[in-house]
Parts: sequence; C-alpha cells; structure tokens
Amino acid sequence: METPQQVPEDGASPEPEPEPELEALVVASGSRPTTSDEAAAVLERFLRETVPPIFDLDPTMDVRGFDAARVTAHPLAGDLVGLDLDFSGLEVTLDPTVVDTPPAPDFPAFGTEVSRADAKVAEVRARALPIRIQDVDVDATVTATGVHVDWAEDDLGQLALALKRGTAGGEAVTVFPVDALSIDLSAQQQAVSDAVAKLVQESAASQGFSVPRLEIGLTQAGPRGVHVHVSGKVKRGLLGASLLFSTEAQLGDDLKLRLLKPALTSHNPIIGLLLLAVRKQVREELKDPIDLRDLQLDPLKLDDVQFEVGERLRLRLDYK
Repeated sequence: METPQQVPEDGASPEPEPEPELEALVVASGSRPTTSDEAAAVLERFLRETVPPIFDLDPTMDVRGFDAARVTAHPLAGDLVGLDLDFSGLEVTLDPTVVDTPPAPDFPAFGTEVSRADAKVAEVRARALPIRIQDVDVDATVTATGVHVDWAEDDLGQLALALKRGTAGGEAVTVFPVDALSIDLSAQQQAVSDAVAKLVQESAASQGFSVPRLEIGLTQAGPRGVHVHVSGKVKRGLLGASLLFSTEAQLGDDLKLRLLKPALTSHNPIIGLLLLAVRKQVREELKDPIDLRDLQLDPLKLDDVQFEVGERLRLRLDYK
C-alpha cells in the first residue's frame, strides 16, 4: 500500500527538493591518467565530445567551437601541474526572445567508487583569445588557483573528477574545488555598444516596439568611475520619441556601484515635458547602490573589481 503524500497544513504545495550536489563529474571511461599529458588528453576529449551536445539542447544560446578546444599541461612546484584550456575561436550567440529555462546538463551517473587519488592539479587557466560573443571579439582569461580535485574510478569503469572530502564540525563535507578565481575580460567599446544595441532592438521588437537608433557611449570618470551616455529613438506604430539618458557610475571601496545624477531627457520639447513625470521615479529607482558583492560564487566572495574605459573596455573580477 502506497503512503499518501503529505501536504502542509496550510494547503501549499510542498517545495521541490534541491538538486543533489554534483560531487563527481564523469569525464571518460577507463583507468585514471598517470601523467600530466594523459590528464590533458582526457579533459580535451571530454570538452570536444561531451560538452557540445549539452549546449545543443539549450534554446537560449548557440555555442560553437568546443570541438576545437585544446588542453595542455605544464609542471609546477614539486609534483603538481597546471592545466591550460584554450577556447580561442569559440562563438556564443544569445537569443533574447527565448525565455525558456535551459535544461539541466544530463551527465552520466557515477557508480560505486572503487578508487581515488589526488589529481595533482594546482592551477587551471582557461583562455579564449578571442571568444566571439554576440559578434563581439572578447579576450577572456579565467584563472583558478589552489585547485583541490581527485581522480575517482567507479565499478562501471568510469573515470571522474571528484571533489575532495574533508570534515567540518565533526561531519564529512566536500571541499570547494578552488581557493581563488580571477576573471579578466576585454573588448572594443564600439563593438560592445553595437551588440548591446542589437539585443535591445531585438527584445523591443518582440514587445511591439521599434528602436531604429540606439547609441551607447562610455568615458572614464576617475580611477573607479565611468560616464554613461545613451541616446536613441523609440517608436510604436505612428508614435515615436527621441530619448537621452546619462549618469555617472562610481565604484566605492565597499564594492558598491552608485549611479550619480541620472538624467532622462528628449530633444522633443513635448516628450521632455511628459518625462518630467517619470524623472523622479527614475531617480528613486536608481538611488540605491548596486552591491557587486552579490556577484559571489559561494563560498568564494568577490574581493576586488577593476575596470578600464577607453577604446577598449576591460573588466577584472577577483574572488577569494
């Protein structure tokens, strides 16, 4: 006899159970590698053969070029190694009109563990010089240091990268795989502005609006600030209006981004008068600082942010 499902007394549906933590990622079949070159070959084959089908199922983006990924290893202190992942030439195109949630990756289940050994990997650096995102060439480097992973084998003949195990408060826990992470991105400002404008135009079109012109300009405003200028024209049917928006963004030592002196105007005097009613609301919406520390990668916390504004835009995020 089946046990009836219990429902909370208030009649609310029970909350779905959280997805179990992925502690072992199956990357191949066979025994674990014994040299750094063998480890690099295993991971390169995984990136080229296993990862592309996962993105093929994602309706929100089109990703091409994983089949050309390259992985190499280099020696570090003692018997430790570093891995270099090269994704140069990768292309990513987002579809702003798709709101469906992409399916969770379906990785093979890891069986019963039969052996485990330290992978001896201390650093992983992933580079794409460039990666093409939305027709923008972006130079990207992601570096993970203090890496903690094991090779694990199961009774099904599968090989996996597994999280290390430890204890906390007398209980068994898994160890987060890295101690520190840095993300460094740079691209031509004009290319980024054009790509953002195209995304806005496509998204607006799906809502019945036309944005025949949208220009975005950024200039440096001190060591940790930027002036933002946006101008464009919005139309719906026979109605149209030109809009101008400007603000100054300043990043404090507390990693909070403050938008100062936001202004919304129009070259059209009639539209300008109508905007008087919404300017106060715009200022009210933008008065609270944006805490960039919310961009945490738990348990890693955002430690520092650096950016440069010129013909090229550069952004660096450091997590510890």
